[in-house]
Amino acid sequence: MSAAGVTGSFARRLLVGSIRALLFPVVAIVLALVIGAIIVAATGNNPAAAYGALLDGAFGSAPAVGRTLVNATPLVLTGLAFAIPFRASMFNIGGEGQLFIGAITAAALGTTVAGSGVVWVAIIILACLAAGFLWGAIPGLLKARFGAHEVITTIMLNYVGINLAYWLAQHPFSGHGTVPGTGFVSARLAYFGGGLGQANYGSLVAILAAVAAYLLLWRTTLGYTLRAVGHSPEAARYAGMSLGLSTTLAMAIGGAFAAVGGGIEVIGTFGSMSVPFVSNLGFNGIGVAMLGRNHPAGIVLGALLLGALQGGAQQMQFATQVPLDLANVIIAIILLFVTAVGLVELLIGRKRLRAMLSGRRGKEA
Repeated sequence: MSAAGVTGSFARRLLVGSIRALLFPVVAIVLALVIGAIIVAATGNNPAAAYGALLDGAFGSAPAVGRTLVNATPLVLTGLAFAIPFRASMFNIGGEGQLFIGAITAAALGTTVAGSGVVWVAIIILACLAAGFLWGAIPGLLKARFGAHEVITTIMLNYVGINLAYWLAQHPFSGHGTVPGTGFVSARLAYFGGGLGQANYGSLVAILAAVAAYLLLWRTTLGYTLRAVGHSPEAARYAGMSLGLSTTLAMAIGGAFAAVGGGIEVIGTFGSMSVPFVSNLGFNGIGVAMLGRNHPAGIVLGALLLGALQGGAQQMQFATQVPLDLANVIIAIILLFVTAVGLVELLIGRKRLRAMLSGRRGKEA
């Protein structure tokens, strides 16, 4: 087969896989938006006007698109941080702490070492990746060596990572400014420009990370091993695969993705690590991964959706007086439907849903 044929076949498989991965979340989103409209109407507002304002605030102008991109970028990376271990049957709840480890790494390097330009930015990102890899490996090793459950260890490591990062930001790397935290880093990710505000090339890094995650999972021996361990640990062990090594690597790779997200928040969006810093990006990444069915393409779109909801919520409140918290309600309903398969089957019919997921027409079901 020619190179063009191989490329075309790869693109088709990627497209088909992405569509299958996204079909169920789309159904869940539509149902959630319907319920959200009912809630908006119950508050005495016009659902169409509210959703119109939400859409306008998310995509209606160049600055709005920029806000959506800024919001979505770290969510892509924390979503991947959950999805990679999940493929190996591991639950990484530690994305929040791993993100903070990446953020303090970027802030420490960016404020203590004089450097600038693309090369120095790349070095900082690689340093974040390495720090996150090592931090993420800890719960993997504890699981492999002592059988410690990764949910407990990653939750506890969140507290360790967040508070350690805050201590480092306020003491060894303190900027001694009016705002607690580090000083401003010397190297920054370049902005896209074009009126997109703070949208920067960190978004491109996130897209490349999603592509790398896809290639890792479906085009490498390591990815095959991780998925085999996730599908059937005993069969993988019988085939000679190391469960301990796979467990450790899955968690470490997840930690690396989350830490890069934290680094981008520092060198791309804020320029420093303040105290308090951004919160819940690691936990929201879990929702993004579930929304995207743990597929890299789905995670990118899921992050864009949540980023858009966050970006458009303020416009919705300003234009229609709909409470800002309603956006979070819609997000929660979406995630509820995505995870509660039986509930969606009950609402739209089991046969019809299965026909949709299999790509057949409803009358053939």
